[in-house]
Amino acid sequence: MRIEVVMAAMWICAAVAGGAWAGEAEPSVESRKREVFVGAGVLVSSKPYRGIDPRVYPIPMFGYEGERLYLRGVGGGYQLFRMGGWSLGPVLQPRFDGYEADDSRYLAGMKDRDLTLDGGVGLTWRTKWGLIGLSWITDLLGKHHGQELEFSYTAILPYAGFDFIPSAGLRYKSDNLVDYYYGVRTSEARAGRPAYEATEAVDPFVRLAVRRKLGGKWSLLGAVQYEWFDSEITDSPIVDRSNDVSFVAGLLYSF
Repeated sequence: MRIEVVMAAMWICAAVAGGAWAGEAEPSVESRKREVFVGAGVLVSSKPYRGIDPRVYPIPMFGYEGERLYLRGVGGGYQLFRMGGWSLGPVLQPRFDGYEADDSRYLAGMKDRDLTLDGGVGLTWRTKWGLIGLSWITDLLGKHHGQELEFSYTAILPYAGFDFIPSAGLRYKSDNLVDYYYGVRTSEARAGRPAYEATEAVDPFVRLAVRRKLGGKWSLLGAVQYEWFDSEITDSPIVDRSNDVSFVAGLLYSF
């Protein structure tokens, strides 16, 4: 399950809820309005592993935008430093990658690859052209022992009563991270599934989030993300897709 697309759907609320954006002055800590978002939705997520079909998950949706603390879905962070459109602070987000060996007959004999909690630091720069983001996260629970570096560009485009938020970027994934989720250990090798040691990968992605404000404080949200996998991932004998596609839609109430 891709947490990024859920966070994108929640981030759209913070971006268009009335706070400053391109060309507006940075609000002071005291003047920033707190926003809470609650709702429910559905997530459709694919996994690249052989024999695992796309799955549909009902999900609760929650967001909080405070003076410095923010929670978006099940991820969040704190703006420790903010000045002139720049913000810097710690971030936390779960990683739902991985599988259980009984998820597919092609994974039989593999050890489970577990979800984990990643944390690190995020840097954003808000300009009149959009939002530039850079984040670095590492495994906090000792599962994959790896790191991920993400660079992204996001814009907000209001049109015909909708708010469109397209994003594009790159994710660098360390060799430990890639090998944990897509490698095959020698003890796991079988006929048709040779041992495979993966190294670092760079995956480009695009994402589009959309908000349609309804009457009162209700909004409809949607977000779709498409990520292309590096050959270090697609060459794995347990992978049969070259991309990852996720979609989320939901109904949200703000107060």
